[in-house]
Amino acid sequence: MNVQLVIPVTRKTPARAIGLGLTVLAGLAVMWLLVGLLGTAVLAVELFILGRLLLRAANGH
Repeated sequence: MNVQLVIPVTRKTPARAIGLGLTVLAGLAVMWLLVGLLGTAVLAVELFILGRLLLRAANGH
């Protein structure tokens, strides 16, 4: 007999939020080192817009 343990993971868990925040900060730091302040602002806006589009597509909106 097989037993499966299923742990639900939502986007609202504190650990996931902290991990996402650290990932975003690391990405912004790398962008700042590579392209400067203005490039970082432009890339951050582009990534934000793309992320929203991906979420909308995933949810079927």
